[in-house]
Amino acid sequence: MLLTVLAAMVVVSVCLLLGIMRYSSAQFSQDMAEVFTTDLLTEMNTAATGTAESAAEAIEQIVDANAGQLRIGAGREYSIWDAESGSCVGGTQMDISMTDNIVQAMSGEVGDSASLLRTKMDIAIPVTGEASLVIDVQDDGRQMRTLCWNVLALLLAAAVLSLLLCLFLSNMLAGAFADAAALAAREVREKAEQAKQPSGDWEAMALALYQPAGRRGQEAQTDALDAITPYISDGYVKFAADGLILEMNTAAEAMLGVILDVEAEGEDMLTFDKVFGGVPMPDETQSMVHGQFTKNGRRLDVVFVALDSSTFTAIVHPVAGGQV
Repeated sequence: MLLTVLAAMVVVSVCLLLGIMRYSSAQFSQDMAEVFTTDLLTEMNTAATGTAESAAEAIEQIVDANAGQLRIGAGREYSIWDAESGSCVGGTQMDISMTDNIVQAMSGEVGDSASLLRTKMDIAIPVTGEASLVIDVQDDGRQMRTLCWNVLALLLAAAVLSLLLCLFLSNMLAGAFADAAALAAREVREKAEQAKQPSGDWEAMALALYQPAGRRGQEAQTDALDAITPYISDGYVKFAADGLILEMNTAAEAMLGVILDVEAEGEDMLTFDKVFGGVPMPDETQSMVHGQFTKNGRRLDVVFVALDSSTFTAIVHPVAGGQV
């Protein structure tokens, strides 16, 4: 159990960290797309005139005007590169090394590739005015690392709580297994003691009553059932395959609103359709049928069981809150 919990926590941790990295990369790309719109790029292309240094100064003014939205200084910096010479000519970060995205932007395409295993991200955007420049905005991944550490702390706390819970459950299960083993051992000892007791006349009686294949056992079961059914709280109805009601206890009579007269004849005899109006009568192919029906304004639950091919029984009890 402990190994399962640890494996699950490792898988969850890896998935969450990868998800955070993907989210941070997507959020960084979205922030850049919201600032460097087509209109702003057109303005930059127009401002990039003269030498690379003078064009970089004009581009810096435009970027600084959007520094708040770009979050420059709050974990992000930018640099401006001369696409012709490959040197850094402006920006807030002059000592940055050239990245793959900057190289791609120098060829005229936006460089926005990002690796999930790198904490720093950058996006390089080409400026194709009179002077060819590249603006590279780099995020140092400070917020992503903070979020990752917070998630790891929560996962560590969850892992500790899970391990403590597993230990608690293990102790409980061990105690339960020990109690079950003690109970089983006690039962074995009791049976062994009983086996040592001398036999008496009751053994001959038991052998005489033990007739599993004969009719006598079935008759004994039927007699026992007939003896207890009048006193059970659920309704009990016994009927034949032709629908004639054979037996019914007082609980069933009260719930179904009928009274069984065993001496009735002809049309006065109680039948299935009079007792269970609107309910299909089961046949010998249905060993057990369960359903509900409404009788005298009450919702009742009924189970039909086939005793044999010609005799059926029904157990009826009211549904909770089934008053109509």
